[in-house]
Amino acid sequence: MISFNTDMQNEKIAAIALVIIIAGALSVYLGATYGEDILKNLFGEEAETAENIALGDCVDVHYIGRYASNNTVFDTSYADVENKTGGTPLKIFVSLNKSAFPTDEEYMYYSPGPLGMIEGFIPDLIGMKKGESKTNIALLPEKAFGVYPKVGDVINFSLLGAGDMKLIEIKENVPMPSEFEEYLGSENTTVYVLRDESHYIGEVVDLYAIWKNSTVVTKINETLIWTYTTPPADKYENLTWVEFGLENEIPINQTTYPENSSKITWINETTIIVTHTPAINKTIQFEDSLGLSEYIVENVTDDKIITYLKDDSAENKTTREFNRTVTVQRNETQNIAHPFPSEYLGMLLEYLRSLDSTMQFSLDPLADETLYFEVEIVKIYKTSQAES
Repeated sequence: MISFNTDMQNEKIAAIALVIIIAGALSVYLGATYGEDILKNLFGEEAETAENIALGDCVDVHYIGRYASNNTVFDTSYADVENKTGGTPLKIFVSLNKSAFPTDEEYMYYSPGPLGMIEGFIPDLIGMKKGESKTNIALLPEKAFGVYPKVGDVINFSLLGAGDMKLIEIKENVPMPSEFEEYLGSENTTVYVLRDESHYIGEVVDLYAIWKNSTVVTKINETLIWTYTTPPADKYENLTWVEFGLENEIPINQTTYPENSSKITWINETTIIVTHTPAINKTIQFEDSLGLSEYIVENVTDDKIITYLKDDSAENKTTREFNRTVTVQRNETQNIAHPFPSEYLGMLLEYLRSLDSTMQFSLDPLADETLYFEVEIVKIYKTSQAES
C-alpha cells in the first residue's frame, strides 16, 4: 500500500541515521584509544612547518567561535580560551568534495564535527601553514550550522531514497509519536509534520502486489490521498495472496497464502471479498520481527484455516488459525502527512548536509546564526595527493 511504501522509506532513512551514530561512536573510540599512533599509520608523519594546506590534506585546528550579534564565545576547542591553551583540536579533512577521502580509512578526519562549520572553514584554511592563525572568519547560516525549516519549506530527501516533503506543521511540547518511542523514548518533543509531495490525481500505484497498476489516486488534500482499486479481469482467480498486518499504519507482519489458492468471491462498487481455499498439507508463510515461520494446512472450515507449525512433532503441535476471507475496500485513504520528532529529523538533516552542499536546513541549536571564527593550525598531514 502507499502508506507501506512511505513508511518503509522512513524506516530506511532511520536505518541510515543509526549507521551514522554507530560510525561516529567508532571514530571517537579509535581516536581516544590509539591517539597519534593511528594517524601516523594512516597518514605518515605530519608536514613540515613551511608546507601549506592544500585540498585533500588532513589538519588539526584550534578554533574559537563567537556570535556575530554580541561577540560572545559559544564554542571553542581550547581549554582556556582567554590564553588559548589546552584542549583538543578539531580534526578536518580539507575538501570541497563531500565524497572524497584521503585514504580508505580516513574516517577520523572525514566530517568529524559540525558539518556546516567545517564546510565554511575550508576556503579559509587552504594555503595556511602550521602555527598560522586567522581571525574574524565570518560564516552566514548557510555556511555555518544551517537555517531552521519553517512551515511551507520543501525538503528534498531523494538522497535517502525518498522525495520532496513539505513542512506543513510544527507542534511543540507534544508526546513522542508512538512509532519512535522504542528508539527515542517517551518524553515530549517538537514534532515536524512533513507531507509527501510525490502524489497526484490520476497516479497509478501498486496498492496490492497481486493487482499491479490497478489502483488510481482519485483525490488529494493536505494530509490524505484517496485511491480506487479495480482488479484486472484476469486476476479474479488463482491468486497468490499476500497480506500485511499493520500497527500505526506500519507493516509489522506478512502472511503469504499458498500459490493459486485464493480468488475473488464477491465484488461490487465499494467492496471486494477474497477467499482462501488452500489444499490440505499446503504451506502458509508468516513473517514478523522474529523471522519466517511456515505453517502446514491441516483443516479448512467455512471461516478458518487450521494449521500447525512445520517440523513440530505429532504429539506437540503449535497450531494457528488464519481467516479464510479478507475484505478489501475499493475506496481507501492513505496518510501522506507524517510526524518527524525533532531528534530524528535533526539527524537526517545533518546527514543530508554532509552529502549535499546545497542542503541548508538544520535543527542545530546554532541554526540561523551568523558566526565569527578564529582558527589556528596545529598540525598538517599531507594527504592532498588523494584529493581528486
